[in-house]
Amino acid sequence: MPSALLATASAPAAEAVPAAALADLFAVLAAAFAPPPAALSVRDWCEPLAADLAELGGTLALDTAAAQRSLREFALGPLAGEPWMVEYSRLFLVPPVPVTLNTALYLEGALGGASAQMMAQCYAAAGFSQRETFRDLPDHAAMQLEFLSALLERGAAGDDDALAMAQEFAAGFVAHWAPLLRRACVDAAATDPASAVYSELARLLEAAIDRLAG
Repeated sequence: MPSALLATASAPAAEAVPAAALADLFAVLAAAFAPPPAALSVRDWCEPLAADLAELGGTLALDTAAAQRSLREFALGPLAGEPWMVEYSRLFLVPPVPVTLNTALYLEGALGGASAQMMAQCYAAAGFSQRETFRDLPDHAAMQLEFLSALLERGAAGDDDALAMAQEFAAGFVAHWAPLLRRACVDAAATDPASAVYSELARLLEAAIDRLAG
């Protein structure tokens, strides 16, 4: 990971990067990979997310059709009225966890390693802190995507250093674990139906990272 992330980035922002729309997309994906409200049903989680992706896909010229289709199929399935938290927990939280969202495990094979510490240092350097309603290790996928969204909001407001930092953070961390997360979700498909939704969201994340790179 480039040490330049921990200093004030000096590279000019790439004009081709649609920072505001990407900030919205990363915020949507962060919410998707964060634990959902306990009372939210499968239908009420999937349908608004599909609508958001349809709108943002058009704005960013990203193909979100597969993710939308996966969400809408799940929303119309037999579990439509059940809590989405049950599906999320089965995939990401209940031991033995089929898929982890603590991404240091993909990057280093262990929790709390150097990559997680470097992420925490990046957050501190940018003045970013965890939400009170969501506490986890600094390498959690949702936390990293929230961080990118926050940096891109600053970039959209004219902060070229924040945009450069977002690009470096994404290239140094997220671009490496996103394909591994997608593969883990694909591998879990036989036993966890929700993994099909998350594999498409991870695929979309890979495309978003490419779009951020310019």
